[in-house]
Amino acid sequence: MGITIHYRGTVDDLGRVEELEDRIIDLTFVLGGRATVWRSFGEHDSARVVRGVMVDMAPGHDTLSLLISPEGHLTPLFEISAAEQTPFSEPPYCCVKTQFGSLQGHVAIVHLLDALRQGYCSNLNVTDEGEYYETRDVKKLVEQRRAVRAVLDAMADGLREHGLSSEAVEDPDIVASRVERIALLVQQKLLVGKASGGTSARSTPICDGELEDEGELPWDEPSLEDEVVVMDRYRRANLLRAERMNRRIQETTASGTSIEEAFQQAMREEGLDLPKQDEAVERGVAEGSLPDEAWRESLDQSSVVQDDNDSSISDRGRHPVVDQAQSFLLALMEIENSDGTPGDHLAAACRAATDIVGGLVQATHSELDSSTSRALAITQLKRALNGHAFARGAVFAMRSSGQLSQQTAERFHDQLAALLTAIHELTEDAWRETTFE
Repeated sequence: MGITIHYRGTVDDLGRVEELEDRIIDLTFVLGGRATVWRSFGEHDSARVVRGVMVDMAPGHDTLSLLISPEGHLTPLFEISAAEQTPFSEPPYCCVKTQFGSLQGHVAIVHLLDALRQGYCSNLNVTDEGEYYETRDVKKLVEQRRAVRAVLDAMADGLREHGLSSEAVEDPDIVASRVERIALLVQQKLLVGKASGGTSARSTPICDGELEDEGELPWDEPSLEDEVVVMDRYRRANLLRAERMNRRIQETTASGTSIEEAFQQAMREEGLDLPKQDEAVERGVAEGSLPDEAWRESLDQSSVVQDDNDSSISDRGRHPVVDQAQSFLLALMEIENSDGTPGDHLAAACRAATDIVGGLVQATHSELDSSTSRALAITQLKRALNGHAFARGAVFAMRSSGQLSQQTAERFHDQLAALLTAIHELTEDAWRETTFE
């Protein structure tokens, strides 16, 4: 007994999963929820990666799983291990219970799933016990919730503490008006660019009285989400550049060239100005491309960390979470020092931890006093979220292989849990000007 949304399906194009993750993360925080990126690797087959986003839309709701198996099937949380081991014969059934959470959260999940079907997962099948997905009738959803509440209250007095949220006792017309705004926001965010070739429409939540007389939205000024899209594009371009440079450095050093000369050659080929020696070390820390000793010396000095656009940032007055992230990275590097033949999972963990550090440094170095500074912070916090997912997956893998003791793995997971909480809080602050009320 309860209100549950059931869904199953397969994403149409695995090449668009990163784009999908970005949009889900942004949308979730705008709606006041929290999103966590997930990456895990099969214990016996590291190529079987389960990835995606876990969404906690509102208190009282189950976690919404938007995890994707290697074959592209949406995967419930309890099937992660199965997806890591072998392909599903068909898309598994997923579900999310919402009866003890807000009505707005239920509506947001429905519209998120519908936008997912339209833009990324054309065979997605959804069944809503609240009947809102099928009818879009918010009054019927309210009545369904009331009926479930009455049954639960009759079954156990102790359940009365989970009484309906305030929306359920409001005028249904008021509730309908509110959820229409949620629906529009979800459609704008998750399907933006589908028909316009990538041009973002305004995605800021709409307040009462904001609609124009003709029913049109004011598109004149770029929204925070517009700026986040632009920052994301710059970020991806820089990642591609870094990957090209790393490949070129590896090829050049393999022929006997020193790493310093190889780095300078790669910079010239990319048309970049050659930095001074200390700046080169800083860039290596930000991108994770220099040897371990360079990482350690630069981090121990704690003087400057380089961002993606080569602008220097002083650590004076830096956020405490940067120190927490740096401690996690240094602890990983100590393990690598004690083992002359580190495994691939440890190398992945170090690179992921570097992304956490770099993303947090960039996100916390200045005040959130403009849309541009907020967009930069959001983009870098998503970098940190992705790094967190890879680091957590690598720690699981190292524990399974015996490379980490149970005690050390638990310590790392405690550090990662604290970092995730901090990243969520910082992301909520960055989105606060557009958080849905």
